[in-house]
Amino acid sequence: MTTTQASTDAGVAGAVGSRTLDVVDLLTDPIQRYTRRWMLAPETNRYGTDLGFATGVQFWIVGRAGVLGSCPADVAAAAIAFEPVDVVRRAWAAVPDGLTHHEVAVHYAGRPVAFAERVLADVDPDVLERVDLLGRRVVDAAPASLGLLFAGWRLLEPPATPAGRAGLTLHLLRELRGAAHICAIAACGLSPLDAILAAPHPPPRTGPGYAERMGWVGPFRDPEEVREARLRAEDLTSQILVPAFGALADDELEALLDAVTAVCAVGEAL
Repeated sequence: MTTTQASTDAGVAGAVGSRTLDVVDLLTDPIQRYTRRWMLAPETNRYGTDLGFATGVQFWIVGRAGVLGSCPADVAAAAIAFEPVDVVRRAWAAVPDGLTHHEVAVHYAGRPVAFAERVLADVDPDVLERVDLLGRRVVDAAPASLGLLFAGWRLLEPPATPAGRAGLTLHLLRELRGAAHICAIAACGLSPLDAILAAPHPPPRTGPGYAERMGWVGPFRDPEEVREARLRAEDLTSQILVPAFGALADDELEALLDAVTAVCAVGEAL
């Protein structure tokens, strides 16, 4: 291969990688907003308390990390990363009688499915199928070693309905980014608490107040001390995901972006 050929190939690869990175970034916000809708919904919290948990937060903790089975609470806390270990320990010990941690996770996985089946009922089935099939190819292309919660959630049984499958796949894409984000935070020399304090989100999802609502106890460092590293971690998160999204051809990437954007807009509008 000549030098000119190598330069041309590198330029083409860079252009392809750049568009893949663009799509990863463009998908982040709609998926985050959509999944927060069902995660923070009163009916999700109520479902957890009806199961026997004291709070919806406990249901969220065990529901997400219960895919690991009845492991030690400190292992669950490590997998979640952003919750204080003592908060996770209390939730882990609060599993209602008659249920295992994994069974709680199955109950929790039913929440995005039920939400999707309700709010996406009138969405074109072809669009829902694109979200599921293309999203699943991305999810399946990612290494399980990227994150324990992501790996556990990927093993859950797909729902029977097109809307349910799309809803669960959107959550899998969220868990995939979450796994990459934990890796990126560590690679940039940050602690999970640092990441919360300097989160590049509008208030109230940043700063000391946000950390306190998540169960952390001050005094806290000045977020400005780690602001630049936190922004680098956000960029690195997306870069880590490029190989998984690279499993899709260019037209498939655009189809996934269009389908996810359309579906998430419906979920946000209702």
